[in-house]
Amino acid sequence: MFRFKRHGQYGLILFLLCWISYFSTYIGRQNYSAVMAEIIQAEGYLNRTCGLVGTGFFICYGLGQVFSGFLGDRWNPKWMIFIGIAISAIVNGVMAFLQSPEAMVAVWCLNGAAQSMTWSPILRIFSEYLPEDQQKSACVNIATTYPAAVFLTYPLCSLIVYQLGWRSVFTFTAAFMGIVAAVWIIGFSWVERAAVGSRAATSPSPARSAIGPSSLKPHPEHDTSGFSFTPAIVLMLALIGGSLMVQGALRDGITNWVPSYLSNTYRVGTFIAIFATTFLPFINLFGVYAANFVYRKWKKNELETSLILFLAAFVFLVCLVLTEGVHLFLSLLFFSLTTSCMMGVNMMLVSFVPTNFIRWGRVSTISGLLNSTVYIGSSIATYGLGAVADLYGWPVLIRFLSVACLAGVVFCLLASPGWKRFLKS
Repeated sequence: MFRFKRHGQYGLILFLLCWISYFSTYIGRQNYSAVMAEIIQAEGYLNRTCGLVGTGFFICYGLGQVFSGFLGDRWNPKWMIFIGIAISAIVNGVMAFLQSPEAMVAVWCLNGAAQSMTWSPILRIFSEYLPEDQQKSACVNIATTYPAAVFLTYPLCSLIVYQLGWRSVFTFTAAFMGIVAAVWIIGFSWVERAAVGSRAATSPSPARSAIGPSSLKPHPEHDTSGFSFTPAIVLMLALIGGSLMVQGALRDGITNWVPSYLSNTYRVGTFIAIFATTFLPFINLFGVYAANFVYRKWKKNELETSLILFLAAFVFLVCLVLTEGVHLFLSLLFFSLTTSCMMGVNMMLVSFVPTNFIRWGRVSTISGLLNSTVYIGSSIATYGLGAVADLYGWPVLIRFLSVACLAGVVFCLLASPGWKRFLKS
């Protein structure tokens, strides 16, 4: 974790506020994935029909990332994050009362737009409030929100579904997110006052040596007018975006459809399938820290680290093909290893890469652009994988994922030379 002795306890409190806030957004989106198998069975909807709900979320989340990334470098992130969480809480409450998949699509699209207001401002807060040597550590540790949310959501949802039905899942989520929104606005306001007091009590120092001011203006060395999207940078970011599309398709596609896959392939109840999916986050946590280890101890290059992770994921998917239908545990293991690799790729390309643009004050903009491509892949996979499963069956779906993983390898290979030149410039 972090060492905040130089800045007092409010540095740690700042991180914890960001962690619980981003964690709550994952709860407010993964809950649908967790109960989708139950909705399909209880309401009699097709796989692809329920997949459209998730697809709508990811499309709106991805598009929203572009706008929130741009606004995140210009608006106060405190209010952007609060508004995003508060609206998502309301939307989750509404989901508990809907009676048709069409209405679910519309409401869950609004959830995607609301939640898109959170990540880019958080990354900006890290880049401007934390010293440079702690920024990547913050990105590594906040990446645990995803596996932590999956670990909590799936067993909790399976219990709620078993006892109260799937609609109650959204009611509980709405209450939790409402509490987190209140904690965020109160806690971050306190951090702002503490940061200003700390600055006033100390002599002027280099801009990166202490936590930034409450206004979150760019640090003095940021040359916000010196950055432009040259053709070389556009091409490099496009290739990185291609890698992230594949990453999003594999991570969210697998997470969304694992319960249905297990239920259909091994003929187990949805309660057991949902609960078994909690195995994924244990391995996902390993992937986050393993990726950081490779980055720091070997390559220190985000693209080359991502390339290694894509190759590892391809191996795990091939193993899944070879052992399909043998045992539920083996399928869970190889799914978990694959998604853990994708967690590492996400951390490298969505969290680490944008921090290299801090000198121009464009962390939020680049983060928003790159994160939007993740959810293009997620939106395609959430509907597309359900359609493939309906039309061709689960074995074809697994082979399709293996081929998609190779596309991620190709994108990383093509982007690596440009990224090396960028780091040296």
